[in-house]
Amino acid sequence: MPAPHLPPRFLILLTLLSLLPQSGQSAPSNEQWQSNQLGHIFQTNQPVELRYQTSADMVNWVITDFWHKEVETGTSPASEGISVIRPKVAMVGYYLLHATTRKGGAALPDSYTSFAIVRPHLSKDSLNSPFGVMTHFAQGMNPEMLSAFKKIGIESIRDEHYWAQVEKTPGIYEFPFKSDAYMKACEANGMYPLIAMTFGNKLYDDKDGPSTAAGYRGYAEYGQAILNHYGKQIHWLEIWNEYNGSWCPPAAQSDRPRYYTEMLKAAYEQIKSTRPDVQVLGGAAVLIPLPYFEGIFKQGGLNFMDGVVIHPYRDKPEGVDKEVSDLKDLIRKYNDGKDKPIWVTETGRHLKEEYPWEQGRGMYEKGRADGARYLPRQYTLLLKENVRKIYWYLASDHADFVSMGLLRNHQREVSGMGRYSVAPSYVSYANLIHQLDGMAFVKREAWHPYTRAHVYLFRGDKDNVHVCWATQPAKIRVKSATPITVANVMGTESTVIPANGEAVLDLNEDTIYLHGDITDIAEIDTGTRVLASTSEDYSKTQGENNWRYGYIQGESPFKELTQVETMWGYNWGGVGRNLVISSSNMHPDKLNGQDTAPVIRWTSPVDGNLTVKGTLSNSGQGDGVIASVLVDGKPVYSQLVGGTAPSKVSLSTPIKVHAGSYVDFLINPGPTVDYDATAYDLTIIQGK
Repeated sequence: MPAPHLPPRFLILLTLLSLLPQSGQSAPSNEQWQSNQLGHIFQTNQPVELRYQTSADMVNWVITDFWHKEVETGTSPASEGISVIRPKVAMVGYYLLHATTRKGGAALPDSYTSFAIVRPHLSKDSLNSPFGVMTHFAQGMNPEMLSAFKKIGIESIRDEHYWAQVEKTPGIYEFPFKSDAYMKACEANGMYPLIAMTFGNKLYDDKDGPSTAAGYRGYAEYGQAILNHYGKQIHWLEIWNEYNGSWCPPAAQSDRPRYYTEMLKAAYEQIKSTRPDVQVLGGAAVLIPLPYFEGIFKQGGLNFMDGVVIHPYRDKPEGVDKEVSDLKDLIRKYNDGKDKPIWVTETGRHLKEEYPWEQGRGMYEKGRADGARYLPRQYTLLLKENVRKIYWYLASDHADFVSMGLLRNHQREVSGMGRYSVAPSYVSYANLIHQLDGMAFVKREAWHPYTRAHVYLFRGDKDNVHVCWATQPAKIRVKSATPITVANVMGTESTVIPANGEAVLDLNEDTIYLHGDITDIAEIDTGTRVLASTSEDYSKTQGENNWRYGYIQGESPFKELTQVETMWGYNWGGVGRNLVISSSNMHPDKLNGQDTAPVIRWTSPVDGNLTVKGTLSNSGQGDGVIASVLVDGKPVYSQLVGGTAPSKVSLSTPIKVHAGSYVDFLINPGPTVDYDATAYDLTIIQGK
């Protein structure tokens, strides 16, 4: 897409918008970072320069990398209240700078900021690139940040023009300034906007959405108004957002698939009547809810969508490919055996965790680091399933969604790190795009049944890339015909294998990318075997992977649960309103006055000494739950989680089993069952 000249009035308005004080933004202090380079993001051909406004005489600084390894130290003088820091570090990556200052011998408050060095990236096919990001320009985010995304190969944003703001008088459509401003900014930056048609309009049926033929017609005409106003800039329209979750009208809650399909049909026919080239995306689903989708497909909904929308939020990426594969099977069932493109219009990770050294600063570096590790694994598994486009949530921290942004949010900056300071997930995303743009998935390699290595081969016109990680520490042996380079999760590259050589590489949750002609790649048995994983082995079939899903009521024996349909998918349940087991959560109940514990039961195929490892957590808002591990009915572990105890606990418990032993994980309620949903992620390990 060409980048037309931006009219002067829009340049002026955008500049003024960026300078306006924002809601919740505190007044500037004497000590603060200035962003002469948006987000402190530098390309490999740019020198790094950071400016610190300070009343100090000198600034001492230490730079660490993504893994907290010290890479450079220095001292920079301050002149006229500004210290200019010019580190020599030049390798691609994410960096954290810790500044300490003194004035007249007295220490001033220390400060942190972040910066990144990334490779400039020119997309192979910008319109069809799968790499996007969710923005909230319609909610007040500033479109000045777009250039930061374009430079690393993010080619599309997802945003909205709210119906209630566009049509305040029936039949009269007036788009607010912020809508026009961000659309013009997209043109100027050569980025393609995906527009979600949201939400309800009190002029039609209900403020939460339409539910009658007249309401659907009004919604469809609002879509037509978007097309009329923005013309050929619109390539894709998404019909609603998360209809199976939080946003649908009261009338539709009894049968969401039917009401959604009626609205979808009206919008699709209106849009296609004048712009058959516009892709209409349907489903509007949070998670990957097969029962909800099947309800739409039974209504004929697949005839009124060019792509199927999912928002596959999950605690761990591993397993998302299986869920997408199941959705593809369901689509073929109702689409004469044919595929239909799947679009991931939101995915991300929200973790407000801190390292001890940053507590109270509002930086959430630990949560952000975990998100940066999560992103390439999630994207790789989605690209493996040929998902059409993937939009990371979120461009910048927003509202309560701190730690999710590729950039930090200047509007509610409490960390003192500077306006739009870069987050590690931005660098992780930049590296993933650089490695996989234009690549197609070929196959999974180097896999062993008892370990958790992930090695995926992608192929392009001139290169092969193996994307590798492991959910438990693993090793692979690589042989090559040509030199093999490895890029780590932050993009730093090195040569690990010479031509016609071989090497053993360690794998963990930090994704690496191998480039070159690999002739053989195999996993090495380290002697540590992951016999079972509650998350990766989770199944909708009793007994699969040696797991069964049930409950124990009082002193009664174990009984199996059944699969229950919900708007969010299938769960194990069917006994009591609260008793639920999913792939990552369990919830206990009290039935007939008795404590009723959900139980996941694993039957051992081996004899010997094993170890149960993992984490358990709940919100901590209730009176807690009692988590237990039993072997052949005998307790080997018990722990209060939440209530007066920590709301997140780790366990590493030795157990002794024989072939046929059953190992039970169960959650009993406290005095009440309020807030008793408990996340679990457990593995059973054999060996050292």
